[in-house]
Amino acid sequence: MARGGGFFTLLLGALIFGCAAVSSVEPVGERPKEISQNEWGGTWIHKDHSIMIKVLNEQKGLLQVAWVEEKDGGLKLESYEVAIRESGEWIFGNVKGKADAPSHYWALMKKEAGQMMVWTPDPGQFRKLVQTGDLRGKVEKYDIILEKLTADDLKGILSGNKGVCFEWQNPVVFFRIGK
Repeated sequence: MARGGGFFTLLLGALIFGCAAVSSVEPVGERPKEISQNEWGGTWIHKDHSIMIKVLNEQKGLLQVAWVEEKDGGLKLESYEVAIRESGEWIFGNVKGKADAPSHYWALMKKEAGQMMVWTPDPGQFRKLVQTGDLRGKVEKYDIILEKLTADDLKGILSGNKGVCFEWQNPVVFFRIGK
């Protein structure tokens, strides 16, 4: 998988390299989360990587996330739009898939002052939930494509009632180092 911006590279790496991924036909979360440049914008680091975040639309919860990646012996700027949505106390980051596919790659997030934690969905658990009919969607090769998740669906996967649905042991943690 490509090196770079942590959570965003995980999501986008699934698009590029074909890793097992969980996506949804609609962005995950009941509604856009209102955000501010003061709280979200700036430079964030994860281990030995850094990303820059700029708020594009505070009311719609839209961010632009960018980082520099080594590619073909040089450096390349990568940049993606991320939709931040919420459901109850939970927030989700959503990255739109390829233009020809209606997929949104997503992860669960927790944002505190100067820190952001991200958990990716567990493809194996979501595969089981789709195959048993607990969630609406389909399995295509390695990918799990969910239909729109309802408020009840989200409560079920977040409460643990549908098993361990996230990579809880491997959060991606960012710390803000500058605005």
